[in-house]
Amino acid sequence: MNALPASHLFRPLPGGALDIVGDVHGEWGMLEQLLYRLGYDEYGRHPQGRKLVFVGDLCDRGQDSPQVLDWLIEAVRAEHAWAVLGNHEMNLLMDDPKDGSGWYFNERTQDEARYAPWRHYPEAGKAALCEALAQWPLVLQREDLRIVHAAWLPESLQRIADLGDMPLCEQYRWFEDDFRQQYDRSVWAARYEEEQSRLAAQLEDENFAMGFLEATAHYDLWRSHANPIRALTCGVEVMAPAPFYANGRWRFTARCPWWQQYEDDAAVLIGHYWRLWDGPAPVAADRLPLFVEEGAAWQGAKKAVFCVDYSAGARWRDRQKGVAAAASGYHLAAMRWPEQVLVREDGVTAVTVK
Repeated sequence: MNALPASHLFRPLPGGALDIVGDVHGEWGMLEQLLYRLGYDEYGRHPQGRKLVFVGDLCDRGQDSPQVLDWLIEAVRAEHAWAVLGNHEMNLLMDDPKDGSGWYFNERTQDEARYAPWRHYPEAGKAALCEALAQWPLVLQREDLRIVHAAWLPESLQRIADLGDMPLCEQYRWFEDDFRQQYDRSVWAARYEEEQSRLAAQLEDENFAMGFLEATAHYDLWRSHANPIRALTCGVEVMAPAPFYANGRWRFTARCPWWQQYEDDAAVLIGHYWRLWDGPAPVAADRLPLFVEEGAAWQGAKKAVFCVDYSAGARWRDRQKGVAAAASGYHLAAMRWPEQVLVREDGVTAVTVK
C-alpha cells in the first residue's frame, strides 16, 4: 500500500472486524434499525467485539440530526465507533448554511416546508457540538482498508499534510482564503459576484428557468480542486453540459467518478454519491453517469472502491409523498468487513461483487 503522508487529520482504523455505515443524514430511526440488525446495543457495543465506522454526512435533511450526532459523538469518545467528516459536518464547522440544515441554522427558514417536522439543535449545545466534530479526522485507514467521505486523492492528501499541525478549521480557511485571493484576481470575479447578487433567490428555485452561469460554473469548478479538504469531502468536479437542480440549488458543475483512476490495492470505502440498492437509476442528459454497476458492485479500474451511501438522505421525499418505509427505494446500509457483505436497515443483505 502506498504510504499516506503524516497528518493529525489522517488516523488509523481499529483492527478486527468492522461495520462501515453509509450516510445517515439525520435518519435516527433508520440508524437504530440498522444497529439492531448488525447486533449492536444502544451504546454501539457488539458482543463479538466488532466496531462501527461511519463515512460521514451524519446530519441534514432527516428528522433527527441532533440525536444522530449526539449519539455518535458519545460512541466515538467511548471508542465503540470511529467516524470521518463529511461535507455536511464541514458546513456546520465552517458556519456555512446549506440546503437541509435548517435544524441547526436558524436563517434556513426555507427548509421547514421541505424537511420538517424535525428536531432543532439547542443553541446552548452548538459550541460543544462543533468542538467535538472538529476533533474528527478526514481519513481513517489500515493496511487493507481506507475510509474517506468522498474521494481518495493523493495530491489533496499531501497538501493537507504539508500544513502540519494546523487545526482542521484553520486549514480549511487557509485554503479558502488562498483560493479566493487567486479567484478575485481572475477574469471571472466580477461576473461571479454579479450573477450571485442578481440571482440569489433563483439559485434555490427549482422552477426557475435557469440559464448557464459561466462565472459561477468556473468558481465552483476551481474551488472543488483548490481546497483539498473540500476535494476529500465533496469530490472534484467537471463542467456540467447544462444547468441542473440538485440538493437545493442550481448547479453548473457535476461530480465525476474519480475511482476510475484509482489503482492501489487497498480498498476504499466512501459515501456521498447517492447510489441505489436496485442498481443505477436512469441518468438525465444534464448529468454525468457515476454508477453504471449494480447496487452491490464495486467501482473503479481495479474494483477497489465501494460507495456505501444508499440514499438515506432522500427518505424525506417518501415522507412528503406518504410512501411507507417498507416501499421505499432509499436505504441506510453498512458493509461488514472483512466479509464484504451489505446489511440494510430492514434486514435485507447482499454479498458485494467485483
